[in-house]
Amino acid sequence: MAFKTHKKEIFSYSSPQEMYQDNKLKKIMGPLDYQSAMLDSYMKNKDKKALALELPTGSGKTLVGLLIGEYRRRKNKEKVLFLCPTNQLVYQVVEQAKSKYGLKAIAFCGKQKNYLTKDKSSFLLADTIGVTTYSSFFAVHSFFEDVDVLIMDDVHSCEDYIISNWTVQIDKEDGLFWEMTELLKSLISETDYNYLIEDEYIPEVTTWCNMLPMPLLLNKMDELQAILQKGIKEGTANYYAFGRIYENLEECNIYLANGKILIRPWIAPTMTHRAFAEVKQKVLMSATLGRSGELERITGLENICRLPIVNDWDKKGLGRKFFVFPDLSLGEEQYGEIVISLQKLCKKSVFLVPDILSADEIKEFYINNLAQVQVFETQSVENSKQEFINADEATVILANRFDGVDFSDEESRLLFIWNLPKVTNLQERFLAIRMGASKLYSERIRTRIIQAVGRCSRNPSDYSIVCVMGDTIQNDLTKQKKMSQYPPELRAEIQFGLENSVEYETIDDMIVQAKDFFSKTEEWLNAEEYIVELRNGYWNEEDKVEQELNKKLYESAILELKFQYAIWKKDYKVAYDYACNIVATLDAPALSGYKCFWNYMTGCMAYYLFKKGESEYRIPSIEYYQDALNGNISIRWLSELPSKLFSLKREESDINDFFFDCIVRIEDIFTSIPTLPKLEKRINEVLEALNSTDGKTFERGHKELGIMLGYIAENPESSGAPDPYWIINENNLIVSEDKIYEEKDQIKDVPIAHVSEAGRHKTWILENEKRISDNANIYTIFITNSQGIEKEARIYATDIYYVQREEYFAWATKALTVIRSVWKTFTDKGQQEWREAIHQKFIQSKITPRDYLSFVSRKKLGDI
Repeated sequence: MAFKTHKKEIFSYSSPQEMYQDNKLKKIMGPLDYQSAMLDSYMKNKDKKALALELPTGSGKTLVGLLIGEYRRRKNKEKVLFLCPTNQLVYQVVEQAKSKYGLKAIAFCGKQKNYLTKDKSSFLLADTIGVTTYSSFFAVHSFFEDVDVLIMDDVHSCEDYIISNWTVQIDKEDGLFWEMTELLKSLISETDYNYLIEDEYIPEVTTWCNMLPMPLLLNKMDELQAILQKGIKEGTANYYAFGRIYENLEECNIYLANGKILIRPWIAPTMTHRAFAEVKQKVLMSATLGRSGELERITGLENICRLPIVNDWDKKGLGRKFFVFPDLSLGEEQYGEIVISLQKLCKKSVFLVPDILSADEIKEFYINNLAQVQVFETQSVENSKQEFINADEATVILANRFDGVDFSDEESRLLFIWNLPKVTNLQERFLAIRMGASKLYSERIRTRIIQAVGRCSRNPSDYSIVCVMGDTIQNDLTKQKKMSQYPPELRAEIQFGLENSVEYETIDDMIVQAKDFFSKTEEWLNAEEYIVELRNGYWNEEDKVEQELNKKLYESAILELKFQYAIWKKDYKVAYDYACNIVATLDAPALSGYKCFWNYMTGCMAYYLFKKGESEYRIPSIEYYQDALNGNISIRWLSELPSKLFSLKREESDINDFFFDCIVRIEDIFTSIPTLPKLEKRINEVLEALNSTDGKTFERGHKELGIMLGYIAENPESSGAPDPYWIINENNLIVSEDKIYEEKDQIKDVPIAHVSEAGRHKTWILENEKRISDNANIYTIFITNSQGIEKEARIYATDIYYVQREEYFAWATKALTVIRSVWKTFTDKGQQEWREAIHQKFIQSKITPRDYLSFVSRKKLGDI
């Protein structure tokens, strides 16, 4: 065998562009002007430790990142690692590097022990760029412990992949779950415990989440550590994550959901990961730089040099998207026919769904109704999408994915988005929904949506139909206040889609427009001009209020990072000071929900110091907890902390009218009603039913009224079951007997049989309703058009309240008038400022749940 010699490469290129120009293997010319401008901007800042490049979806960020990495690899002989969220994207980047750009790149996926020796050597000798996932890089004992340059792709969507390395998630299928629930049982409410372990599908239970106040667990910390250490299986993701947080459990938060317990720090303390901290340079590539500190919270990095988008890319879009919103005019019952019609027209489609169960449902629908269409799932296209591309008719169903595989040009012209969730983890869910801090995540959610709607339009000449079904992201795309935050081009496309979707009378109307869109008819060319006109009109709009809020959130993010690293070192005094500054920074009504959370966190730091003998922190802890409660009385455990931690007498709040027990459900209802005509239709249906002389129809209206007002409303059909009942919370329930008697010459008196029937309802509720506590207040009411009661029945009516039907109808009319009014101001779930404003309207109109209880309990049935 001959000796191998290796001549030292003479690298004389002054820029990545010059280097690429001399690449004879490339099939893609370039870089394009805006890519070159970004590379120039990078070169001016090439010595910075951390840079963030703003490169929107479809702008060719892969090439930009690879060129930066290749330039540094060849010029400085640096080890360059390119990070992607998923294996799927790792393979996609490597394929593009080789086949399009003529660059050397190696995929490192799967177990480290299976990495090829020659591949490892090639990377370690800086002979090639390595490409792997965030999870692989941040793993304990990672192969990638000595990296010079880190190219971090899709940073905007990588938080879960980073934080997972510091997260222990315990699911019900794990035996450890039951040990944990026993430990936590005495620390959470009876309802929370029941919701945590419930097996039966109940909508309220599946959407429920809460946070366990960590101070309550401090005295059981040794027990918690022992349970986790013994119960977590060696070699699992939880095993390695637990090793990282074992000494910092009291510095983590514990979130609860049905069948799930999540333990994690507020922000991933990434700089405690030596390989990450010692990297010479971190290049973050993101669809948006954000203005609210999202990059800092996601990456745990403090000093990030931002390189914003160039050449108005933030204003112009990529390709053309034709949005259709069937829910605005057509019914949910027509979804199936809509999917069939569009699929037959386009032949190829991408289907984004919220979870595996939904994916299975869509797959079954295709099998039963579109048998000729080949169905692919996420794993089918993980390594390659070639089989999908080659199919004549196909759909690929992607579960809970806002971004990922791209489908450009003829690969797919049709994108379905069905009930895609806006929040992706329990921390987001708790903050956004329970704490009313959705403003914190508005940029993150908006970026996810932009990523989702762009799956099938990947270059300037590309085009696709985007069919949005379901209500989860509908408000973000249809409410004007929300729309104003999108880039002008996308906003114009959405606005055009809205204006046309509300006019659809049949599915054929939609299909005719779709054909015009694909055929570029005269009709569509006129529409194209209109979209551009809309875009230009949005071009220079600025939202100064939004800018000010984002400025505060950014300032808070920097303090939050300092807080996170201080608390991880158990330096509670420093952490307390940072937390105090965070609270002071969040001084805007729109940020009140987030401020509430930080009042709680500050109270915790003060309590930790108090527990360590610093007695002067006792009063500040109590005060911060009280401020947190004042900001959000719907979080029940906030009111209990001072009494449980400091043995103070618990004061019952006079202001708890149970409104905040209902507001999340009101927001859910508002989210499901996209237009004013649909709201009016629903209100009219309720009032017509409540005015009906038919008992069953009245019951339907009674139940629907409760749903519209945010109660959990049921009307069971089983033998012996009551008429509609409304649940306010675990401690308060109103059960009804509805009797609308025939109105002849004189309406008959309420007979003893009907009184006895109503009297049995409480027993039925106690036996059958799992969502209330054993000692809940159960109010039995009798709604009727009768104004009298049989004499013999009075003795059985002592615990039953009487409500006259006409008065009930009048109260319902008043309540629904308020609902109509406040719906018009609704923009999104989880906005504490809006909740407080609506609370005042409910108080003024006397329609809070406590007002309702007062209204229905004014008179006993036996007294009429």
